[in-house]
Amino acid sequence: MQGKYQARRISKQRAGAVRKSGQIQRGILIDSFSGFVIVEPPGSHLGDGDVLDPVDADYELHAAWCLTPLTKLNEARRRLGLEEEDSPTGVAAGVS
Repeated sequence: MQGKYQARRISKQRAGAVRKSGQIQRGILIDSFSGFVIVEPPGSHLGDGDVLDPVDADYELHAAWCLTPLTKLNEARRRLGLEEEDSPTGVAAGVS
């Protein structure tokens, strides 16, 4: 990904080490059904896996697949230049 942030896979062990070191504040850790993804500044090397291309990042950072709160997920998507997600059900929060 080009720009100020990139999405990158991160192992559970590396995520724990990044949390303990305090470097987690430099990125946003997303917990999804397929594992962890970190949205990080390029060159920060917080993640230890592959950098996701924009199409894969858009797919992986979808509310239906993520266990992360929607506000945090949308902040990660915003940093990547992706469109924000609605609620996972497609209905705006608080509307029945």
